[in-house]
Amino acid sequence: MRHNSNLMRTAALLGAILLIILGLAQGDSDALGDDQPMFDVRKVEIAGELKYSDPNALQQYYDQLLGSGLFDDSMGNLTNFVTRPPWIESAKVRRVWPHTIRVSVVEHRPLAYWNAGQIITAEGQIITPRRLPDLPLTKLMGPRDTESVVLDQFSLISQMLSTSSLRVAKLELEDRGAWNIQFSNGIRVALGRTDILDRLGRFVAVYKSDLSGRIERISSVDARYPHGVAVKWKLQE
Repeated sequence: MRHNSNLMRTAALLGAILLIILGLAQGDSDALGDDQPMFDVRKVEIAGELKYSDPNALQQYYDQLLGSGLFDDSMGNLTNFVTRPPWIESAKVRRVWPHTIRVSVVEHRPLAYWNAGQIITAEGQIITPRRLPDLPLTKLMGPRDTESVVLDQFSLISQMLSTSSLRVAKLELEDRGAWNIQFSNGIRVALGRTDILDRLGRFVAVYKSDLSGRIERISSVDARYPHGVAVKWKLQE
């Protein structure tokens, strides 16, 4: 008798749960239509600090999830979707029962500009935002698929210049393999294809001893010589 009593209580509990579920489904049916899922996505919340993303554009993109079932996609597919916007480096997705998806985002950290309209991130990735931010970043330039080479060279050059007042404004790798550098004080230096750091070192030595006080008169510098540099002076008016 006790066993039968337990079965009856279990059956009654299951029946009550079923009635609640059916009641929820019926209550939603008038508002959503018969073809809508019971636990549809009605809100997408964005969490995390946004420095570079356009919040409105990001919300509009994520709102493509509205109306879909809360459990229609796997977590992997959802994560892939929410990390597609160019500034989003990573994101954590959480389903909040019964109608919300919460996305916690982490943005890329911009390291340098790359060619026209792109950014190299601190992780070495190339992203293409709709609009470039106005940031005090070095501009790196080079042929396609050379970003890692240019980034490595920029790192070495920055280390060499760390004890000087010179800062790189633009570093360019030409199609033919030659390197050119422009500093934030306006001086442009041709470094050629080989012995880049040695040639840069010779320029820095000359700059410290002879050129630093005459920056406004310098047009450009050619450091492709084996034992020195050639300075092109601006024409005196």
